[in-house]
Amino acid sequence: MPVEVVDLVDEFRYAEVRRERPLVDLGTPSAAAALVGGWSWNETDPRGTTFVWAVGPRSEVGVFLAWARDLEVRMRCRGYRYPGSPAQIVGVFWDDVEVASLELDAGFAEAGFVVPAERATPGSHRLALVPAYFGRPEGTGDAGQAPRHSRKLSFACDWITLGDGLMAAEARGEGDTLWIPVASEASFFLEPEQNLELQWDGLAPRGVGGLDVLWEVEGAAPVAGSITPDSTPALRLPLPPVGEETANAVDDDWLASVRPARLTLRAAGGAAASGGEEAGVVLRRPRLTADARTLGLRARNAERSPLEAPVASEASPGVGERQPESVLLWIVDTLRVDRLGLYGHDRPVSPNFDALAERSTVFERAVAQSSWTRPTVAALLTGVGPERHGIRELDHGLEESFATLPERLRELGYATAGFSANANVTADTGFAQGFDRFEYAAVDANDLVERALTWLDEVAARSPEQPFFLMILSVEPHASFAPAEPFRSRFAGSVNDPALGTVAHMRALSNKEATSTADVVEKLFLLYDAEIAWNDHVFGELRHELRRRGRYPLIAVVADHGEAFEERGVFGHGWDLHSEVLDIPFLIHRPGQTEARRVPFPVQQADLLPTLIEIAGGEPGPGLEGDSLAPLLRGSTESPEFSARQVRADRLLLSTTDRFRRSAASLVRGRHKLIESRLPGQAPARQLFDWVDDPEERRDLAAERPILAGRLTRLLREQLGLSRRGGLPAPEVELDEDTRRGLQALGYIE
Repeated sequence: MPVEVVDLVDEFRYAEVRRERPLVDLGTPSAAAALVGGWSWNETDPRGTTFVWAVGPRSEVGVFLAWARDLEVRMRCRGYRYPGSPAQIVGVFWDDVEVASLELDAGFAEAGFVVPAERATPGSHRLALVPAYFGRPEGTGDAGQAPRHSRKLSFACDWITLGDGLMAAEARGEGDTLWIPVASEASFFLEPEQNLELQWDGLAPRGVGGLDVLWEVEGAAPVAGSITPDSTPALRLPLPPVGEETANAVDDDWLASVRPARLTLRAAGGAAASGGEEAGVVLRRPRLTADARTLGLRARNAERSPLEAPVASEASPGVGERQPESVLLWIVDTLRVDRLGLYGHDRPVSPNFDALAERSTVFERAVAQSSWTRPTVAALLTGVGPERHGIRELDHGLEESFATLPERLRELGYATAGFSANANVTADTGFAQGFDRFEYAAVDANDLVERALTWLDEVAARSPEQPFFLMILSVEPHASFAPAEPFRSRFAGSVNDPALGTVAHMRALSNKEATSTADVVEKLFLLYDAEIAWNDHVFGELRHELRRRGRYPLIAVVADHGEAFEERGVFGHGWDLHSEVLDIPFLIHRPGQTEARRVPFPVQQADLLPTLIEIAGGEPGPGLEGDSLAPLLRGSTESPEFSARQVRADRLLLSTTDRFRRSAASLVRGRHKLIESRLPGQAPARQLFDWVDDPEERRDLAAERPILAGRLTRLLREQLGLSRRGGLPAPEVELDEDTRRGLQALGYIE
C-alpha cells in the first residue's frame, strides 16, 4: 500500500525555482538574482542611467533557459578608457566556451551575438564577460603610464537581453496546488531510500501541453518523462540499485549510502493562455509516495535522539560515576585547529594542551558557529547559534532573557566567575549575566590567571566545598601578534620587523595596501605559533596552581574561531566561513580520566552548555540548538556499540556571519560542508566541500555534484528557518570608552 512521503506543495518553500529572464536590468535591485559575481554596487549616471561596473578579471551572469533555441543576446555597455590605453576588448564565454569578442566604446552602445541552440540548452548556464585588462592596462600607447584607479575599472553595463520573450511569472505553491508558469521550473531535492511515485489528483495546462519531468539520482542516468491531462496520475521515479562500494558503506556510515536526488518539473514554453490568463500548468495535490514495506530504515533512524551513545563501559571505571566538583572553561581566542600538536601540528607549541589531550575526549571536527568572537562566545554560553541569539553586529549585545551557562550552574549551587581579555565579551555587551564576578581587562593571559586565582582563593576561604565554574577568555593568539619572551625567541626568532603582525599590518594586507609574499605569510605563522606557545604555557601554569590547591575540575578547552592567513585572499577573521576560521580545537577532560578518546563526528559550540549542565546534574531544558556530548565522554569509542548510527551521522550544524557587508551561512553534515555566501546586489554563491578528503577546502565540488549541493542547500534553508523562528532581536548596546579602545586594539573598529 502506497504511503505519502513528500507533499510537494508543502516542500515547495524549499524548492529551487528558476525562470527565464529576457531582460537583466543592471544597476537595479531586480538584477541581483542574476548577478553571480564580479560586479560593483548599483550606480546611476547624471543622465539617470542605472548600471554596474565590472570589477576584477571576470564578471558573470546566471542564465536559465526552459527550452533550446538559437539565443540572441544583446548588451548595452561601455568600456573604461585610460589615457592612451588600447581598446577594451571583452571576451564573451557561455559555460566557459568563448562565443564572441566585443570591442567596447567609451560611451554606452549596444552590441550583440548569438548562442547556438546546441549550447543554449534547457537548464542553467553562465554568461561570463572577461575584459582584456582591468585596472591599469599594461600598454598605454604614447601617453605614458596610466593613472591608478582604486576600483580597477574595465567596463560598465546598463542591460543585457536574452531573447525576445516575456519575463516568466513566479511559480507558487498554495493550498493543495502547484503553479508552474511557462518558461520556468521547480526542482525538489530529496534523499530517497526506495522507489517513489509522483502522484497528483489533477493537471490543468494553460497555453502549454503539460509538464516535463526530470528525475536525477546522483551517480545514475537521469530519467525524463512528461505528464499531460491524459496521463495516468502516477509516474514512477526509480531508485537505481546501489553499487558495491556504496552497499558496503551502509554498515560503516549510513550517510555514505544516501544518494541525493533532484525532481524537476518544467513548463517549457508556449503562447499566452487565452483570455489574458498566465500560461503555465496547475498541478493539484502533487505528492511522492512509496511502498509502506520499504520505509523501515528511515523510520528507525528517525526515532533516535540527536546524540545517542553507549552506556558507560566497565572498562572505564571512575569516569562519569561522580559529578566533578568544578568546571574550568578555557577559551582561546582566534586559535585555528591545525596549529596544535594534538591535531597534527609538527612544531612543539602546545605541550600542555597536548598532554591534557592524552587524558581527554578530543573532538576531531569541532565547528565554530560564526567567524568572530561575540556571536561564538554567545553560542558557548547560551546553547544557541547566531540566528537565534541575534548577535550579528558590533552594536549587538546578549539578550538578557537567555538563561546562560553560568546562570544555570549558579542555580545548581556553583560559584561563578568570568575573566575576559576580549572587548567583545564585556559587561557592556551583556556577558556578565550569571557570573558572581565578571571582569574585562585588556591584559595578557598571565594577568587573567592571577585575577582568577585570587577569586578562587576567596571562594575557597568562604565556602571550601562549593563547586566553581570559572571561564577565562584569553586573547592570545589574536592580532596584534606580539608574543612574550622566551616564546618569541624560541618560535619566531627570525622575525625582526616589529610592524609585522600588528593589527594595522593585518588590515593593510587584507585591503591590499601592503604587499603579501610567501615569506610574509611564513613569518606571520611563526609569530602566531609563538603566541599559541605563550597561551599554552599560561594554561599549564594555571593547571599547576589548581593542583597545588587540591582542585581537579572538569576542563573544557575550546576556541571561539580561527584565523585566515590569505588562504582565500584575506587575513584575519569575520570575512567568511571557511575551515581556517571555522574549524576549532575542542577537548573535554573529566576528573579521573586517564586515557584519550577521539570523537570523529562533527560537533558545535552550542553543544557545550547542555553537556556541562547534564554533567553537573541539571536538565539542559528545551529551546537549545546544541546537544549534550556527555554520552560521548563515557565508555570507549572502540567498543562494538559505538558507531556512526548511534551518533547520528546526519546531524546538521549551522554557522552564520553577517559582518563586513558579507552575509554567509554554512551547513556541516557528516563529511560534507556547504557554504552559501551573499554579497550586496548579487545572487548567492554556493560552495561544497568534502572535509575528509579535503580538510583545507581547496576543491569546490558544487559544480561536480550539483544534486548533493542542492540537497544541502535545501537543508540549510530549513535550518535557517527553524533557528530564526525561535530567535530574538539582539539589543543594541552602548560601549564605554575602555571597550571601544579594546575593540580598536583588536582591529574591530578603526
